[in-house]
Amino acid sequence: MITSKYFQKTLQQLQKHPGVKGVIVTNTEGLPISSTLSTEKTEIISAQITSLVGKASKVITELGEGTLNFLTIDAGESELHIAPEEEYVLIVLRAKNAEPLPQGR
Repeated sequence: MITSKYFQKTLQQLQKHPGVKGVIVTNTEGLPISSTLSTEKTEIISAQITSLVGKASKVITELGEGTLNFLTIDAGESELHIAPEEEYVLIVLRAKNAEPLPQGR
């Protein structure tokens, strides 16, 4: 199992990238594990995003297109990058005009 220390290190590394406004790691039920945002924002975003991931996954399955690997939400001046995994969901809020994040999992 991945430790809280590992999540904190990952959040700190992501937070260093230009344009990153916040990072959340939540379990698949929407309960926050770690975050760089306020507690209130973290709880609201975690619950809503995990619900959205569940719905998007069902759509992908229904279409017979495989599994949901990554989701990007265009939010005006910002973007949400969402990477669902088996036991957790990584959410990155970043400025739209920022350099792309490095690829790789």
